[in-house]
Amino acid sequence: MIDLFATFYLILLVLLMLFSWIASAYGLVLPGGEVVPSLLGADSLRWFVRHSVENIAAAPIVPVVLVLIMVGAVRSCGVVQGVGCLVRGRQRLPLSRRQQYAMRIALAVLGVCLLMVGWGIAAPGGNLLSVTGRIAGGPLSGGWLFILLLLVCVPCWVYGRVSGLWHTERDVIDAFTAEIARCSGYFVTLIVGSQLVAAMHYVHVPDLLGWGDGAVTVLSAIVYGLPLVAEIARSDSNKR
Repeated sequence: MIDLFATFYLILLVLLMLFSWIASAYGLVLPGGEVVPSLLGADSLRWFVRHSVENIAAAPIVPVVLVLIMVGAVRSCGVVQGVGCLVRGRQRLPLSRRQQYAMRIALAVLGVCLLMVGWGIAAPGGNLLSVTGRIAGGPLSGGWLFILLLLVCVPCWVYGRVSGLWHTERDVIDAFTAEIARCSGYFVTLIVGSQLVAAMHYVHVPDLLGWGDGAVTVLSAIVYGLPLVAEIARSDSNKR
C-alpha cells in the first residue's frame, strides 16, 4: 500500500514539473503579477536541490514518530484488550490475576497523570497555561502531543512491567519502537511527499487555485496523514 502512495506522489511531482514548464512557457501570470516559475529551469533546480533537506525537515517527522511510539506501546502491551476484559468481565482469554492487578495499577497511574494535567490547566497560574492564563500560547498548546505521549506510554509501561510482559527496559524499548519498524516504508513516502508539497508552494499552486492557509494546511495533512493511516492499518491486518 505504502509504495502506491510514494509512486502516486512521484507521478504528481512529474506532472507538476510539466505543468510549471508549460505555464512558464506560455507566460501564465499569478495573482501577484509574477509568471509561474518552471521547476525545470536552472534557477528552480538550484532552489530544489539547495532546499531539499529543508523540505524534508518541514515534514511532520517528529509528530509521526511520537504517534508511532504511542501506537506501538498500546498494541504491544495489550492494554486495550485488558480494559475490554475488565469492562465486559469475561472473554475467551480472560486476564490472569496478575494482569488484572497490573491493569488496575496502570489505570490508577493514568488517573494520577490526568489529574496532574488538569491541575496544570485549572489551577490559578497553572504551569500548562500562558502567562495570561490561557491555553493558547502556553506550554499545553505547544507540547500537547508530548503530554499525550506521556499519558499513553507511562500507563502502558506500568502495565507491561507489572504484568510481567516486559522483563527489561530493552523489552520496553523494543515494544515502543515496534510500530516504527513496521511502518518504516512510510518515511520514504514522507520524503517524496515533502518534495511534492514544497514544489506546490514554489509553483504557487495554492495561489493559482485561490486556496487560503486553511486549505493548504488540510492538503498537507492529507499528503502526510493518509499514507500513515493506511500503513498502520496494513501493519495491524498483517499482525492479525
